[in-house]
Amino acid sequence: MKLPEHFTVRAVLVARRILLRHVPAETATALNPMLFSQGEQGYVALFRYGVAVFFNIPPLEQRHLIDKTLRAYFDEPMEGGEEESLQVAVAGDQEERVQGETINLRDLSIPRLQILAEVMARSVLLADYEARISRSFDMVEPLVAKLRRSRGPRTGGQLLQTIGTALATEHDMVGRAAVTEKPDLLWEHSELEGFYLMLENDFELVERDTALVRKINLVSRTAQTALELLHARRSLRVEWYIVILIVVEIFLTLFDLFVRGG
Repeated sequence: MKLPEHFTVRAVLVARRILLRHVPAETATALNPMLFSQGEQGYVALFRYGVAVFFNIPPLEQRHLIDKTLRAYFDEPMEGGEEESLQVAVAGDQEERVQGETINLRDLSIPRLQILAEVMARSVLLADYEARISRSFDMVEPLVAKLRRSRGPRTGGQLLQTIGTALATEHDMVGRAAVTEKPDLLWEHSELEGFYLMLENDFELVERDTALVRKINLVSRTAQTALELLHARRSLRVEWYIVILIVVEIFLTLFDLFVRGG
């Protein structure tokens, strides 16, 4: 099957996980990542961390493919997930690079398409992490303002939720996809390493991953500090209650001794 010289590639986060072990591998055009032919001039690549990448497949056909064929392999399907699109142009006499919304490719070999799909899938996954951490930042910002005014938070529920979001995102980053590691495909096609490094740089995978780790650490530290202050305030309040009870008990004892006894 031959792709046209100009087409659209679209990566979409469709589920929390795609159960690739249930996908019939014998129907695949290539493995690691799994690439399947679709129609007369299209491909779809699937990744275990929940991203599908469509090559030269119209939007309506993509939706039909997701709903009628791929959904059976989804673990926790997602609607309205992050996505990215690029226009692909074959230009064998030009430098391979991303220019705006277009990428120039030297050829349309299967390994080159697999590398492009993997980088776009990782970029979409990073975009999902970034959105989740941004929401956590919105929750943490008021806490930071209160800490600056030497005022602690009033409840721990929001703090625990913020810490949980940060930890879940960090867990996903470690467990779902190592976005900064070179694809296994490069072990077999070392000639594509320069192509991969170009894409990694253009999509800023390393920089975005590093920034995410810093943000996760900041969110966790801020929320944990605020939670510790909340616990300290509650402990101090309990200590004051105990002191008051002791004073009341002493007063009652003295009352019994001097008033009733007299």
